[in-house]
Amino acid sequence: MAHSGGVGPEGSLGSLGSLGSLGSLGSLGSLGSLGSLGSLGSLGSLGSVGANPPLVAQALITSRDGIAGTWEPVQYTEVTANHQEDTAYLERLAPAVRTSVFALEIGSRIGFNFANGNAKVFHLQTDFQLPDTKYQTLMEMKRPTREIFADQLTMVANYADLRPDRSGEIIAQLATPLEFLRAIAFVDPERTPFTVELLGMSLWLANYVEMRLKYSLSCKRPIEWSPQIQPMIWTPTHGSLPSGHATEAFCMAQVLWLLLRESGTSPYSGDLWGEMMMRQAARIAINRTVAGVHFPVDSVAGAVLGLNLGEYLVKRCKREQPDTCWKFNGEHFHDGSGSATNMDFNWRDYYDFSSSPPGLSDTTGWVSRTNFQNSIDDAVSEPLGWLWARAKAEWHDIT
Repeated sequence: MAHSGGVGPEGSLGSLGSLGSLGSLGSLGSLGSLGSLGSLGSLGSLGSVGANPPLVAQALITSRDGIAGTWEPVQYTEVTANHQEDTAYLERLAPAVRTSVFALEIGSRIGFNFANGNAKVFHLQTDFQLPDTKYQTLMEMKRPTREIFADQLTMVANYADLRPDRSGEIIAQLATPLEFLRAIAFVDPERTPFTVELLGMSLWLANYVEMRLKYSLSCKRPIEWSPQIQPMIWTPTHGSLPSGHATEAFCMAQVLWLLLRESGTSPYSGDLWGEMMMRQAARIAINRTVAGVHFPVDSVAGAVLGLNLGEYLVKRCKREQPDTCWKFNGEHFHDGSGSATNMDFNWRDYYDFSSSPPGLSDTTGWVSRTNFQNSIDDAVSEPLGWLWARAKAEWHDIT
């Protein structure tokens, strides 16, 4: 199914290229500890207050010498032990420590396999009485054919005309997508710290999964197809499909949108909030094609993956059972005759506002869904449930 050139205000082939002045939003990168979320390699950087100043450390040594006095033994009965595996303890932890806890809660349930051209991401179901476990396929992805990528290359070249208008956005969007999502919803590290933590974990999950898929599918970047592409930014070393920016932006947008809806606070239940978030995510994804580092089909795969992971994370946070597998078949991404020359990225093809909750749809020939087979009762994550409850409470009106 081909798309016309002006679908959607996020700018398919530049219908709103004049909005490139939004690049000034890059100044929002000075959000303090929030900026550290862009560096997924160091989870401890979230909320870090830095090392102890040497002068203070030296002063504490001499201060103790002056006031501690003779040692007085302590009896074990004088100290009450903390409850074990108790979410109440999470409140006392630094955000950096909580991040590590949440990362294990999420990552320990994700599996991966590649066989016969199919890359599969799994969710590990496990009940409270191990070892009763079962891997369920959460996402399945097959890369497009070389013919499809070759057809898409002309579109990548045409998108280059928008670079002067979009350059500010493209550079600013090298950082976390939250800097742009917070222009829609009132997210602030001091006003909504738990929402920031939740979105940080959605960013972590997206990156955790997308990088393994990129490595497995090993799709060449546009610069590897033609010397005339000449991207305006450095091309990342990892594979082209799925687009990481699309995956992360749509995952975070979906999590934030479902959080706002779940809060029940007016006017967040209106579809316009979700519409704006999806447009923003799409704008970020399309800008990567404008920059010359992605094909439109990369954004399609990334959006499907990101929306899937966003819904998955929300279900785990809400103590609900994940139950759906989504499949993206890149070989089917064509107009019916086998051509993908005019097959642009349009998130509306894969999103259904009428579903409950709003999310992915399978109305195209290249996106499909199946339900988990022979599910077992899945143990819930209490730490993730705690995080969701704290984030949700931040969106209640004070009356």
